Amino acid sequence: MSHWFHRNALKCTTSQTFALSLVSAQPQAIQLCDRLKSARLMALDLMTDPSSDAQAVDQQLRHYLSLLLGFVFNHSFDPNHGPTDSSKLRHYIKFKWTDSLLGAIPCVRQDSVFELISICYEYAIWLTKHCAQLAAKPDIDMEAAKECHKCLRKAAGVLTAIQNEWCERLLERSFVAGADLDPRVITAYILQCQAEAQEVTIARAIELKHNPTLVSALANETSKMFLSAAGAVKALDPTKVAKWMTYFQLKSAFYESYAFCYLGESLLEQEKCGEAIRALEESEKFYDISMKLCKEYRKLKAPAMGGTGAKIDEHLFFRKLQPLVKRTKDKCVRENGFIFHDTVPKDCPVLELKATHGLVTPEEFSMPPLHELWTAESYAAFNLAQNVTFVDPRKKADKKGDKKGESGDKPEEPIPMVNEKPIKYSETDPKNQSGCQIQ
Repeated sequence: MSHWFHRNALKCTTSQTFALSLVSAQPQAIQLCDRLKSARLMALDLMTDPSSDAQAVDQQLRHYLSLLLGFVFNHSFDPNHGPTDSSKLRHYIKFKWTDSLLGAIPCVRQDSVFELISICYEYAIWLTKHCAQLAAKPDIDMEAAKECHKCLRKAAGVLTAIQNEWCERLLERSFVAGADLDPRVITAYILQCQAEAQEVTIARAIELKHNPTLVSALANETSKMFLSAAGAVKALDPTKVAKWMTYFQLKSAFYESYAFCYLGESLLEQEKCGEAIRALEESEKFYDISMKLCKEYRKLKAPAMGGTGAKIDEHLFFRKLQPLVKRTKDKCVRENGFIFHDTVPKDCPVLELKATHGLVTPEEFSMPPLHELWTAESYAAFNLAQNVTFVDPRKKADKKGDKKGESGDKPEEPIPMVNEKPIKYSETDPKNQSGCQIQ
């Protein structure tokens, strides 16, 4: 759906050489350092382009993770520690990553788990951009629609794994409000991915003229998800999240309008014209709210780190809703005047419908197996004494700060933003009845 999705900027990071000291010139250990550097570079480069092949990006990410896992877990290389204990290499390297909402000042952690979380987060954001790229075409066939749906489910699964499994493994769990590690931000991203995947389902259901009760239920559930996403970030700094939050609110109002529109159609089929008219009046109310929010969204400036704004009210799917509500309401009024003579109730029919089909759950994300270059010999070859000394951030936080910062650190310098390739949008309306684009 051209210009239908709001997208935040990719995270930014500094380069890593992985040029680490070795006790001995163990060939596999040398190869590990070289492979880590090149695999990371290739994965990050692929993710700058939303049109990159999804399978290639997935394979490259998993290749890098299979190498990185030797820095995360012990894997029984040291007999004194279990396979899921921390690797002796975990705190070898400092990693710097920006947050998708907070600009160019990076968060710095000397923790390979932080690197694992950050690269996976980047992948999840890329998946949403790849989906937007696929949806930007004037007409989408079923295969492209399925890929859009799959990308959003995969992104939700990656973010869910970060939230439920990996964040709790961090040694330093503190974060700035609005950072990507903030549970409110992760929750908003997950809900956004699930809700947008359900948008694909709704589009398909409308195009195939499925039962209006099902369409109404799906639209209602989707509206609730967008509203929950807005609630998750509501307390954060409005200069960082106002545009993103307004996007959630307008999508919520839009799908609530759809829910009441199709509820009205369902009630008309049941010959409950009075209730149908009242439901359609409610649909008109939520459409007006969504239109006002679209105008507010346009006025709001995106944060300095960029991202991609949406043009919801220009899209045919949005423009088709108002005349659809009017046609359905006019039909109800005519039928009621000629046949049923029902009183239009003061109270609106309640959307108590629960969708039985089409609800989206995140696709489970799991780590790849450890790369074959990791052996007890290659693990032992790394020389801890000659590499970066790790300072436990929990002890560091107890020290008194000075003029340089709270813990005596020099403030981090901004790092360059990712040179993202733009999503190529089509301005051509879909050539179908609903304006949903899904063929």
